[in-house]
Amino acid sequence: MKKTPHRLSCLKQVPRVLGVTILGLMLCTLSYPVLAQEARVFIVPPQGDVMAGKMTRFILFLHNPEKEAVTTDAYNRVMVTIKKGNQQIVVEATPWDADPALVTIPGNGYEKREYQFLLPQSMDGNISLSLEAFAAGPVWFVAKEMPFKDRTEQFALDEKESIIHPLAKYLSPYEPMYFLVGVDPGPDKSKFQISFKYKIFNYTKKTGGWKYFLNGIHVAYTQTSFWDLSSDSASFEDTNYKPELFYLIPKIDLGIPFIKAFGIQSGYRHESNGKDGADSRSTNYLYIEPILAFSLSNNYFLKIAPRVWTYINNIDTTNADLNQYRGYFNFQLSAGNPDGFILDTNTRWADKGPSFQADLSYPLKTPNQGIGFYLHLQYFNGYAENLLHYQQKDESIRLGLSIVR
Repeated sequence: MKKTPHRLSCLKQVPRVLGVTILGLMLCTLSYPVLAQEARVFIVPPQGDVMAGKMTRFILFLHNPEKEAVTTDAYNRVMVTIKKGNQQIVVEATPWDADPALVTIPGNGYEKREYQFLLPQSMDGNISLSLEAFAAGPVWFVAKEMPFKDRTEQFALDEKESIIHPLAKYLSPYEPMYFLVGVDPGPDKSKFQISFKYKIFNYTKKTGGWKYFLNGIHVAYTQTSFWDLSSDSASFEDTNYKPELFYLIPKIDLGIPFIKAFGIQSGYRHESNGKDGADSRSTNYLYIEPILAFSLSNNYFLKIAPRVWTYINNIDTTNADLNQYRGYFNFQLSAGNPDGFILDTNTRWADKGPSFQADLSYPLKTPNQGIGFYLHLQYFNGYAENLLHYQQKDESIRLGLSIVR
């Protein structure tokens, strides 16, 4: 019973403590009003000449949906995500104006806020900018590459080869590149292919004028080798060399919602096997190929690409009847998910019969995406897979790896 007065004394302090706490919260609220609704944020991308490796500015417009003006420090700094292709970096952007701590947004009004951040030296070209913590759509801008003499950061040779080879960025893959081991009938039907293209002209619509249309001109090279891995010397049975000049119209807007891509490619290709005498094979042809892509559900796509051609200066002594086995028309049909399986088929029709090739590939993945290959299965049945034995009908199954599918 002696402790009762003490307990009552403690209970008497509760209202006082609660009062002080509530008063403190009210003072904080009066000092920094809180938006009942989140402010809408709009990004204005960097303007003028932007250079990688330099401080870069952009503007935010903050909209206050409430009636009363609000002063807050929520925009004291913002985290910015910048992307270039598969490269992504998060950097801190700070206010560029005189008062970095607070911003006052008028009721039912806007406040302009300018920020700055250091754009890494490696982030040149087409760059996207988005905010980490605030809902705002991404914006795009173009950053120039910093001159070599002005660089302060050490760069990795494997990440910045364009400093030594500035034109390498116009070189890109072309046809599938793979190494496949023959499974059926055996290793004597092994095969590998390399292929790349080079864009000669690179004008913009703004500065190039009529020269912008020269951007469609490309040169390409594809080499397909047929390797007999079952022989003692592991000799090459045949190699087909295919240099090419073509023009690509990458985008023709048809105004049809379900067609996600449409373009036309037309060109001239030489093909020969580099052998002498009776084994020499050589041909040339002109072709045209419209290419259409359709978007399906869940990131799946469908691609259709019919190609027609005509032969020019086909060798009459050793492969005069090549057209009877290879024909004049190929129909390519592809479907799949870029992150999963893709099935690519090619069907040719000729007087001697049809030829069919199917390629099924799947990306090899690790938790950190540390493997840069596709598992690749190929089936062929028909004529003229290679030039040397174009009159011979073959059927083969191959399995291996590809880096471009």
